Amino acid sequence: SQIFKGERDLTPDQAFVLCEYLGLNQLETEYFLCLISISKAGNFKLKKFYDAKRTSLAQELSKLKNIVSRKKNLDEEEKALFYSNWFYSAIRLVTSIEGIDSKEKIARFLNLPLKTVSPVVDFLVSVSLLKEVKGKYIIGPTMTYLDPDSPLISNHHRNWRFKAIDKHIFLSEDEFCFTAPLTINKNDAAKVKVLLKETIGKISDIVQNSNQIDSLFTVNIDWFSPLEIKKGD
Repeated sequence: SQIFKGERDLTPDQAFVLCEYLGLNQLETEYFLCLISISKAGNFKLKKFYDAKRTSLAQELSKLKNIVSRKKNLDEEEKALFYSNWFYSAIRLVTSIEGIDSKEKIARFLNLPLKTVSPVVDFLVSVSLLKEVKGKYIIGPTMTYLDPDSPLISNHHRNWRFKAIDKHIFLSEDEFCFTAPLTINKNDAAKVKVLLKETIGKISDIVQNSNQIDSLFTVNIDWFSPLEIKKGD
């Protein structure tokens, strides 16, 4: 209560725990701790030392923002991180929902810890998949796409299918899942494949023209033969 009233300053330990709670990144944490050190320094030279460090950190943060604003394409290492877990894509997408524009709101909407969401948001901003505008996060100009032969494509499929499995026992009336092992003529199987592709195209059109976005959904469609293909067959 004394700290909130301005009668006392945070201790370094309290400041560090607060940085973790707020989900600050490494540079932001260093900057905040530097401010605490300045307020607690009793020696003029020591205050000057920490103030110079604060200026250096501020410049470093500014340089990082400039780099972020110019970046448009993901390199392979960034793609590997983005497709490492389902919530990278989910965090990016939910910022298109009105009112979901801060780390705290994203964390609550996706039911994820803030300490998980915060570094992901920072990464997405750094590669222009998100933009920070006046303290609010919105989808950025960079697009994500994987070629069918990309070594990361299996990660992408796996991430969202695992998420679907987790959701099966909690399905609402607006959701459904369909699994149907079946036997079929090969010619008819080809027709089903065409039908599924046409359906995906129609879904894409609906999504592109959807207004007043307020929900996050995912589509997982699998049409395959579960039989193991043996070499020489």
